[in-house]
Amino acid sequence: MRRWRAVTAGLTGIVLGAGLAIGGATSASAAPAGHWGTFTLSGSSKDYTGTMTLPGFPDTTFTSNSRQSTVISGASTWQGPSTDPGKVYGSSRGSTYMNQRPNADSPNAAAASTTTYTFDGATPGNGSWSFVLGDIDADQATISATVQGGAPATAAQLGYQSSYNSCSAVSAGGWSCPADPGGVPAGQDVPTWDAGTRTLTGNAAANDTSGATAWFTPTVPLATLTITYQQRSGFPVYQTWFANRTAAITGTATLDGTPIPGATVTVTAPRGTQYTTTTGADGTYSFPELPVIGGYTVDITPPPNADGTASETTSLNTTPGGADQVVDFAFDSPDNTVSVIGTVTDEAGNPASNVPVVIIDPDDGTTLVDTTTNTDGVYTGSDLPAGTDLGVSVGGSDPEPIRTGDADAPPAQVPAIEAPPAVIATVTGVVSLDGTPVAAGRVVELLDGTTVVGSTTTDANGRYTFATAAGTYTVRTTVPTPGATGDTENTGVVATAGSSVESDLAFATPTAPAVITTDQPGTVTDTNGDPVAGVDVVATPTDPDAGAPVRTTTGADGTFDLTGLAPTTEYTVEVDVDGADPQTITTPENGSAAPLAITVPAAVVTPTPTPTPSASAPAGGSGTTPVSSNGGSNTGGALAYTGADLTPGLIAAGVLVLLGAGLLTFRAVRNRRRTSHLQD
Repeated sequence: MRRWRAVTAGLTGIVLGAGLAIGGATSASAAPAGHWGTFTLSGSSKDYTGTMTLPGFPDTTFTSNSRQSTVISGASTWQGPSTDPGKVYGSSRGSTYMNQRPNADSPNAAAASTTTYTFDGATPGNGSWSFVLGDIDADQATISATVQGGAPATAAQLGYQSSYNSCSAVSAGGWSCPADPGGVPAGQDVPTWDAGTRTLTGNAAANDTSGATAWFTPTVPLATLTITYQQRSGFPVYQTWFANRTAAITGTATLDGTPIPGATVTVTAPRGTQYTTTTGADGTYSFPELPVIGGYTVDITPPPNADGTASETTSLNTTPGGADQVVDFAFDSPDNTVSVIGTVTDEAGNPASNVPVVIIDPDDGTTLVDTTTNTDGVYTGSDLPAGTDLGVSVGGSDPEPIRTGDADAPPAQVPAIEAPPAVIATVTGVVSLDGTPVAAGRVVELLDGTTVVGSTTTDANGRYTFATAAGTYTVRTTVPTPGATGDTENTGVVATAGSSVESDLAFATPTAPAVITTDQPGTVTDTNGDPVAGVDVVATPTDPDAGAPVRTTTGADGTFDLTGLAPTTEYTVEVDVDGADPQTITTPENGSAAPLAITVPAAVVTPTPTPTPSASAPAGGSGTTPVSSNGGSNTGGALAYTGADLTPGLIAAGVLVLLGAGLLTFRAVRNRRRTSHLQD
């Protein structure tokens, strides 16, 4: 395991919240789409909060007392397409995940960190989502959860799937892992799941390895999920991913074959979660990202008096792996009658939603249709007499004349009716982020109780406007960026006929987590005890994801201070001097580490060769000046070198002298003997 402690946050992806979707059809794909969660994080050590966002998944928040939590980009570590979850959800490369440490580095259970995810509405069941825990080797993670109603989930309901290794050595398309301690090839380690204790434990030796991972697919809807993480040895960290699959439900709403714009469509999941949208100008609607589960109910507001079914059921897991579904709503007028489709606007031409509309027979004042306009200001009516002059009263005003079409013909397209200003109430406001209006196109909805009666989008100034009938409403939208704080809905908005009410929706960017850094002071001296000034000192994290190397230069007194190091992180400290040995350090949780004393070899000084001194010429000397063999001359001192080697000659001369002395001695002895002999 190589440590994943970088303070970085990738914040990517914007998804629609539960209960809000953009109207209009999209092309349906045959197979579900896989998604990996997006995380945000705020707070500081041992007091973190954050969010996890997935399309079609309940809003998810979490709290953690981890000593260090970071959001990692997924650029260097990921779940590859060949891993078990990758085969279901695709590769997580480039998708964020959480890196977390225990509360303290101790095998004591009291030092464990606790991270609890809370779901705003129960999660999907039936295996449409998973969570993945990675880097479980020198540590352990105990998993608990609650189901709807607060009861604890069983081990079986947590849905343990398998343990595996995510390294590319054993998983094609995975990330490249270093070899494990002792030179063991990467990709060999996997954690062990104990269902009895609901604990995922790393290898028996608690070695720091790479890629040990397990994944879970809960079998029941969960209300909360808690990971209790404990150290066994070293300075461990673990990773958390969330993933799900989504598919689409799409369709078209028509009346006598003519598209119905602005109709409200609601999808209700088996667990009770509702999603709403409205039909576009062409009558189409789309829920592009729904969890891949069964038992959905799709409802639409039907045209008054029309024949047809306004509620259908469907499932997104009816084939292996699931598939998109099409649910159309085709309404027809009863035989021998006709229908109309009309529009009501305010005096500025804006669609007027939720405004009462009555279609009457002017001959006898009979009410033929009693309805309200939909989100696009559209009203419909069926079971009307063909080719007849009728009247349309908007908000109790005097009837406007309309004429129906021929029997069994498409609905008559009657001219738009401008509602009297006295019956129109305006609800308007600005959606902002950090005081700046959001971009155009953010969906805002108007609800009368729980029914969506108006849907619009913000303009270039972040403003939305609803023209509607008097009443008390709720205005809602989604957060403009994942993790943003602020209320997504304003309730109790009182709209008065003939006037306007302002209802702003203000959001703030989530506070970035406090970045805690440490520093490593030290001194560089040589083996002579002298300070070494002006040399580079670099600290490189063992884990490449733990940040960039930190550099500094020693001062005149040999001191240095490496600042901005990640806490509780292993670094290699090197000095740019030949022969200097690198040192491995682990930074403290905060503050400054104990000074580091680094000794380097003293510089080897090569002495400058000293020329042989020349003897001075005798003062006032005379005689011949010897001439060198190269034509140069000496003005005094020793004889110049002539190029001949004098040593052999000197030896020979010495031998001759000795021989001569020997002869002289022999003759002297012989002469004495002769003299003695003569005397005898």
